[in-house]
Amino acid sequence: MKKRKYILKVRRARRSFLIFYIMALAIIFLLIYLYATGNNPSWIALIVAIIFIKFLIKLTEIERWKDWWAISDTSIVQSTGIFNKNVREVDFSSISDLDLDQSFFKRFFNYGNVNVRLFLNETSIKIADIARPSDFIEILQGLISERKKEVQNHGIRRV
Repeated sequence: MKKRKYILKVRRARRSFLIFYIMALAIIFLLIYLYATGNNPSWIALIVAIIFIKFLIKLTEIERWKDWWAISDTSIVQSTGIFNKNVREVDFSSISDLDLDQSFFKRFFNYGNVNVRLFLNETSIKIADIARPSDFIEILQGLISERKKEVQNHGIRRV
């Protein structure tokens, strides 16, 4: 697949991993509390806690960076995986529907899921936990409408 410029490229929002970051902070505050009260934890407990926090943060970052989605001028691109890369490009003409899925918590922190449903074999592309999903949908809908008008005005036929 050739290198191209994208109008918008998104990844999972760090906000979607908020519970893991809170867990890491809770461990840090617990260690600070234990030292402040004179109940010093053993060096092994301290080392295990530090390793666990580093592992937790690395794991969330790997999960965040392994998938991305992009909007080009004619299509939407989905890339999944780190070692086994899978890139899927879907032309705007194949898109039938767009859905926004946000719970109260996700709406409060302004992230959510976008489902892009396709005409063919009733599959969909799930764009998971992206920041400002309504902006993503707005840009995508605008480009799809623009593309449809362009096709109608120029009499371009797709086979």
